[in-house]
Amino acid sequence: MRVLALSDLHAEEAVLEGLRNLLEKERFNLILIVGDITQRGPVSYAEDLLDALGEENILAIHGNMDTQQVIEVLEKRGIFFHLKNVEMGGWNFVGFGGSSPTPFGTPTEYSEEQIYSELSRISMNSKTILVTHSPPYDSGVDRTSKGVSAGSKAVRRIIEEKKPFMNICGHIHESEGEAIIGSTRIIKVPPAMNGKAIEIELGGVLSTRVKELELRR
Repeated sequence: MRVLALSDLHAEEAVLEGLRNLLEKERFNLILIVGDITQRGPVSYAEDLLDALGEENILAIHGNMDTQQVIEVLEKRGIFFHLKNVEMGGWNFVGFGGSSPTPFGTPTEYSEEQIYSELSRISMNSKTILVTHSPPYDSGVDRTSKGVSAGSKAVRRIIEEKKPFMNICGHIHESEGEAIIGSTRIIKVPPAMNGKAIEIELGGVLSTRVKELELRR
């Protein structure tokens, strides 16, 4: 199963052109939007993004910078999977958008207690792909420019307890790459606003492949 993962677009117009160019050449079984489509809006950018993606299979969560109005756009398009378990291609995709609390008072933040409580109710197994805007705390892919771990402790606890196959996350712009927590592979999606995305070829533990893509204008 070939997956394109996008995160942290932050209403950057150049991303839309880069995506159009990519999708003229490549096809994916699924496009995952991992949050922060906008920068506190505008809602029209979310509409433009989904129009640019066309008829592809899409699943989306919101980021902490996305407002309720952006969430409503995703809901109306039938692609919003926050707190849902969606089966596709033999995999179970579980989503949780927004972020744990930040110092910046962004539009969509949740307490660690709420994140843990709500995710703990969802069944997960070795075929689960957990998609969260926040990376897990102290994972090595949640470091700010000052070296501080800014991920979610609740997301990490869920990963340790439920052991999903993979966690795909975004949010912290300064961190990219991969990590491992127990048996779970952590894929940190780089910011699309910087012209980057991730392709994931889902297979078994040894056959799953990940590579970075450029979104060229």
